[in-house]
Amino acid sequence: MSEVLDIDAEFEGGSAGDIRTSQEGLVEIDPKPEQVPDWFFEALGVHFGGAGVPREYACHVRVASDANEPRDVRVRFNFTKTNGASYMAPPYWILRHGRWWPIPSIDTSFVDRSHVDLDLHLAPGELVHVANKPFAHGDDTFDEMQALAAHGPFDIRDLGRTAGDRPIVALESTGYRYDDTILFGATMQPAEPAARPVLAIAHWLTDGSALTKRLLERFRFAFIPLPNPDGTADGRSCTNGVAEVPMFSFGRLLAGESAPLETRALWDYANELHPLSYMEFHTHYQDVRHHKLNPMASEWFADDDRRELLASVDKALLALNSDWRVTTIARDTPMCDAGKFTNLADRFGTLSYCYQIYTITEEATCAHAVSVARTLATALAGPEWEAEAPEPIVTKG
Repeated sequence: MSEVLDIDAEFEGGSAGDIRTSQEGLVEIDPKPEQVPDWFFEALGVHFGGAGVPREYACHVRVASDANEPRDVRVRFNFTKTNGASYMAPPYWILRHGRWWPIPSIDTSFVDRSHVDLDLHLAPGELVHVANKPFAHGDDTFDEMQALAAHGPFDIRDLGRTAGDRPIVALESTGYRYDDTILFGATMQPAEPAARPVLAIAHWLTDGSALTKRLLERFRFAFIPLPNPDGTADGRSCTNGVAEVPMFSFGRLLAGESAPLETRALWDYANELHPLSYMEFHTHYQDVRHHKLNPMASEWFADDDRRELLASVDKALLALNSDWRVTTIARDTPMCDAGKFTNLADRFGTLSYCYQIYTITEEATCAHAVSVARTLATALAGPEWEAEAPEPIVTKG
């Protein structure tokens, strides 16, 4: 490395493999190698020809300049050789002044499924972070949950500990006797960071509007914004800190086999809540594809009332967008029993959804998540509940 420039990934959330500088001054950064369990690798080979789940598609480095004058540097992120390459397409992000900003297209040179070159313009003595997503630090997420618990109708629940002794926590609304729960979760794949949009829904519930007040009376809202904290801290893409795949180990857990601590903590929590609905967010911070929805097929539900509710909720969610990518999770969907969606539906009658958000900024992603939550909750409450909304009381002020 240059004597006035240092690039590394040795920090919480950092994600990079080999980092090297060419004679021309180009800094090349490889993905962080990520191993998966043999059973999972073999299952992907059987069902998807080795594809199916992206691997090694997170990248996050720290760039520090010790120069006394402005410094320009070009960095190249080489893409994964697995099927996660499309998830590494621009825009890329720079963390400066405490906030993530998209790197402008004029400073971005992209070669599809190969690499991206970024021109960074550093101020004297500046330290920035550069990544393919606006990753959230685990401590920041927990601080935000504590702030919500201090000022809103929420409590924090400790669900368990990880192999790295990090807490797995949930945020729950409180204050009423609840018959039904809506559970919102971030994906357990850290390269699709969804803590911010999940907590944006909790913030929305404190807006003081008549709608959110009534919804807080009608439902318990539960949030798991960081379900794989070790994976997030270690800069992983789909595994935890000990090379397990928590997102796809629910079937193994329920079959009595060895399973990650994160998987067990989330399942035990769901077993306590028996949620009426579960919404999981995957975020991509790109605008190259339409939003994607994975709803449950009606065959998972034997009860006619639950099937009718499923149809009405699906219709409400699909009205959110004019263009969609939709794949229904049916009983013949490959590896469907490995994840939480089908097991929640099968065991508890939970209306489960995987929602992949494709929009650029954190603000837009959070706003879309709130729109999804509002649509889901009001559809679950039903038209009669909606019609019972009281007339507004208007006073001169």
